[in-house]
Amino acid sequence: MRMIKNNGNKAHIQFSGKYYVISDNGEETLIFPSDSKGNITSYGEVGGCEGKSLTEVLANFDSFLYTF
Repeated sequence: MRMIKNNGNKAHIQFSGKYYVISDNGEETLIFPSDSKGNITSYGEVGGCEGKSLTEVLANFDSFLYTF
């Protein structure tokens, strides 16, 4: 995982050749696909969890991705 930007409640990363935005609203942290500039490309989340912080999701990112 390569961190591109993190402002404390929203992060932009690259993982396995894909880009993601991870957003923490205080109740849940959701993962959305994005482009290389951090623009969300779909608001259908591809991962996340209720009750976990952005820091916790980033620490073990791949375990929070949904499997399709």
